[in-house]
Amino acid sequence: MKRGIRAGWVLIKRLCPGLRSAAILKLCGVVLLISGCITAGNSESLRSDVNQLKREVYAQKREVTGLRKGLGSLEGKSAKGVTKETLEAIRNSQEMLYDRLTGLSRNIQLLQGKFDEKNYAVDKALSGNKAEMTVLRSRVEEMAGEVKQLMARVQVLEKRFNALSTKPPTEKKPIVKQAPVTETGVYRKALDTFRGGKYKEARKQFKDFFRRYPDSDLSDNAQFWIAESYYKEGVYEDAILAYETLIRKFPKSDKVPGAMLKQAYSFLELGDKNTTKVILSTLKERFPKSKEAKLAEKKLQVLDKNAQQKKTP
Repeated sequence: MKRGIRAGWVLIKRLCPGLRSAAILKLCGVVLLISGCITAGNSESLRSDVNQLKREVYAQKREVTGLRKGLGSLEGKSAKGVTKETLEAIRNSQEMLYDRLTGLSRNIQLLQGKFDEKNYAVDKALSGNKAEMTVLRSRVEEMAGEVKQLMARVQVLEKRFNALSTKPPTEKKPIVKQAPVTETGVYRKALDTFRGGKYKEARKQFKDFFRRYPDSDLSDNAQFWIAESYYKEGVYEDAILAYETLIRKFPKSDKVPGAMLKQAYSFLELGDKNTTKVILSTLKERFPKSKEAKLAEKKLQVLDKNAQQKKTP
């Protein structure tokens, strides 16, 4: 009976040479790979192992079919020396083998499902990473553009700073040669100051002219403009005295008629009409053909008319 069982196992091994523990070990290795961290690099290797297991299962099924045929032939030969116990042992071995193959096929199907699930997760993670990388790349490009713009602005500011920090070459001002100080130049400068309305400053400049050129032919004119500066300022007392200085000091000057006329006007501004009439009458007698005499005549007529109107009740 032992020989029959041994013969049956020998027959099974001969008919099923691919059934080895290596298949079981390979299956365990694949399960461990799937349960761990699957990356895009080893997913193809895993798929290759699963396909190899499928091929082995199909080969085992073909061998089982051959085994069944062999059992049929053994039953036909049982009358020639194979006992019933031997056939029963072979049949049991066949069923055990079939059960193992069926379990192996079921495990492979489960393995395939887990593989597809893991592969989907890997693909999804990779696609998510790809999208994230695209966003990051876009952001990096955007930041690179901003940096480029900032660099351009910095260069412009540096140019402006350099332009401001660089001192422009100092232009040499042309040396204006001043005209030599002369008697006429000093007089004209003082007269221009008077005509500019700066009466006090003009008066100071005319007095400086007297100090420099006491015997000048323009001295009487300078004295007249000094008196005029007081009159323009409304300082009539000083104006009367300045006109009197001109009349006494330069009696032959052509400025005397004007000085007498303005002296009379100064007294009139102070309310002294009698003195005003005396000076105007003297002016008419001394310089009857002068334009100042004509103005004096008109002023006397106005004063007389005003006086008569006041006397009339």
